[in-house]
Amino acid sequence: MIGNNNLNFPKIETDRLILKEIKVKDAASILNIFSSEEVMKYYGQFPMKSIEEAKNLITIFDENFENNKGIRWGILLKEENRIIGTCGYHNWNRKHSRAEIGYELSMDSWGKGYIKEALGAIIGYGYEVMNLNRIEAVVYPENKASIKSLINQGFKKEGVLEEYAFFRNVYQDLIMFSLLKKNWVKKQ
Repeated sequence: MIGNNNLNFPKIETDRLILKEIKVKDAASILNIFSSEEVMKYYGQFPMKSIEEAKNLITIFDENFENNKGIRWGILLKEENRIIGTCGYHNWNRKHSRAEIGYELSMDSWGKGYIKEALGAIIGYGYEVMNLNRIEAVVYPENKASIKSLINQGFKKEGVLEEYAFFRNVYQDLIMFSLLKKNWVKKQ
């Protein structure tokens, strides 16, 4: 169990990042990231328009953690002490030892290797702490950067899920990727 009832929210540190609990005081940073059309076009929702929407999302992240349904970290860039994105797990199925991974970054942080660094850390957490056997990711076929990030972590493409989700008022095809624990190569 990872929820707040049994364990404090885990903080993970990498070379350039701190993965930390997202608090209501971080709502302005969350709004900044989630209000971008470019960031949100592959997130499956329309861009946020208010600080209240950001606070509601933080509440959802908190509830998922407290109820052992998932965990979402804020990605804090150490050198600037600011949140540049989020990453974590949702749709956690403990019976089958699997969860879906997700992440996004502010546009000014794209192409700098931050997702690679964050994913390496949370994949390890998923296998070593959450006892996952399978980590899944569903990605828009057009989201080439995300696909590249997953493949670089060892994820394998399983296939296209036709009209799998109803995002932004349209049925959307998504590609299913997975990484099995037995195929995971721990990054040093």
